[in-house]
Amino acid sequence: MGTLRRFTRALAGWGDPISRDLSRSGDLFVARFRLGLLVLLTFVPLTTSLANPGQIENWLGLATIGVALGFAVWFERLAARSVPPAWLGMATSQFDVAVISLGFVSFILAGRPIVASNSLVHYTMYFIALAGTGLRYDPRVCLAAGGAAFLQYGAIVTWVGIYAPEVWTQSTVYGVFQWDSQWSRLQLIAVATIIHAAVVVRSRAFWLNSMRDQLTGLFNRGFFDDSYARLLAGDPPAPFTVALIDLDHFKHVNDRYGHAAGDDALRFVAAHLKASFRESDIITRYGGEEFAVLLQTDRESAVARLEAWRASLHASARIPRLSASLGAASVPEDGSSRGLIDTADRRLYAAKAAGRNRLVADDPEAA
Repeated sequence: MGTLRRFTRALAGWGDPISRDLSRSGDLFVARFRLGLLVLLTFVPLTTSLANPGQIENWLGLATIGVALGFAVWFERLAARSVPPAWLGMATSQFDVAVISLGFVSFILAGRPIVASNSLVHYTMYFIALAGTGLRYDPRVCLAAGGAAFLQYGAIVTWVGIYAPEVWTQSTVYGVFQWDSQWSRLQLIAVATIIHAAVVVRSRAFWLNSMRDQLTGLFNRGFFDDSYARLLAGDPPAPFTVALIDLDHFKHVNDRYGHAAGDDALRFVAAHLKASFRESDIITRYGGEEFAVLLQTDRESAVARLEAWRASLHASARIPRLSASLGAASVPEDGSSRGLIDTADRRLYAAKAAGRNRLVADDPEAA
């Protein structure tokens, strides 16, 4: 029950910026993989159709792949955008499943229901589609696609078993229709769906752990760089502020009180940061006694919140006393390029030069 509850919480918490970013990169990979795979798969029904032109299922398979190939080109172009549509991962995974099911339906319409129920080659295409959902790093996509495959294939074989009595007659190529075999196939789809969703949840947990600073529990520099690049990727980027924070005279804390006390101080500052900012803000340990915050709001609000945090840290009764110098830069006021961090860093040094324990959010000439 504990594992199920954790899995449910993981699903409910999906959709945050981290998950969306992972899904976007997965969508692009899957889009290109789908396009390349369909190009290769085209040769299979093409070759068999030319070798056995009398077997209509080969031509139907070729037509199905042709349609899918056209959509694959469109999906690849959408996924390659700097900000792909939010619906892309869910829609394309459903499309992949639907195309496979459409192939089964085409066999029925062509008068070959035994192919629809017993074709092993076409059935295994579901598992390729389900594997693709795992590459999107979104368990909701995995479960939705797996559920669609289960329901669609279940409806197809149920119709064949009830309304196509000829499938109960021996076929030299595809065998005979058997309910227990079809039920086993449905069970395999369900199991594969659950496995892919679980792998996605666990891989995300491992990825997030690799992006955490072990001492403070905050995200690390690598995560900051990824998040910063994501925020700049918009066209135009949404307003946000990057702030670099450096603890004042921290070497003195280590020298006088010891490194254990220094570690406690860093953990205290990390907890203070997490308590002072919103969940949507990205707080990281930038290195040593430096921290970095990405505030996804307008400049005025960001500066007010940063100043309130600085004052609160200085006013805390903790021994040894701590203070911090901050440099901040904002989009769009200070531009929208990677030079934004250099601007924040320059202002951080200006805060130190002006006496420390202060926030500098603009250049002197702009004041």
